Amino acid sequence: MPAELCVNRTKNDLDRALRQLLLQKPLEQIRVRELTALCGIRRQSFYYHFPDVQSLFDWSMQQEAMRTLARQETCLTWQQALTVLLEHTAKDRCYYQALLKNRGRAGLRKLLEGTLGSLLSRTLDYYQRRCGVMRNPPRDQELLSCWETMLLTLLESWIQGDLPQPPQTLVSLLEGLVQQGAVGAAWQNLALLS
Repeated sequence: MPAELCVNRTKNDLDRALRQLLLQKPLEQIRVRELTALCGIRRQSFYYHFPDVQSLFDWSMQQEAMRTLARQETCLTWQQALTVLLEHTAKDRCYYQALLKNRGRAGLRKLLEGTLGSLLSRTLDYYQRRCGVMRNPPRDQELLSCWETMLLTLLESWIQGDLPQPPQTLVSLLEGLVQQGAVGAAWQNLALLS
């Protein structure tokens, strides 16, 4: 087996062990010996790849960002993409709670920046075309930044368990808000054409 595949397999095994332990205890209480015991490897193997548990978590976040972005690319609509994101964070809630506790909203933003940027840009583009609204790059960027902050706040509340609604209900509520905004934009655009 090529050395690179062994390295990735060991790192992925450690990542799975980390996620398993996060179901039982906070990140700061997880020890290298627990991770290596779950993986069936020696401590030296852990230290070959990572200097400490925090470094493993950093690497895990990078991998999670890539996997999350890949999942989003298979979605056809923003509603589907957001539902998939909410369902995944619910499934891996302890992991995301550890992320929020140890890295804060900035860590969540960093992990999801590619995913949210793509999702929100596609959504804005869709509704602009649907309503016949001209692109305005400075204003569009302000809108995207505002939407990203609102979506991050929603995700943070969802991860912490403050929002009890299922993903489909939350997406439906957001869809209603977006459609109301789109109707307003269409009326505004119509007034400009008159």
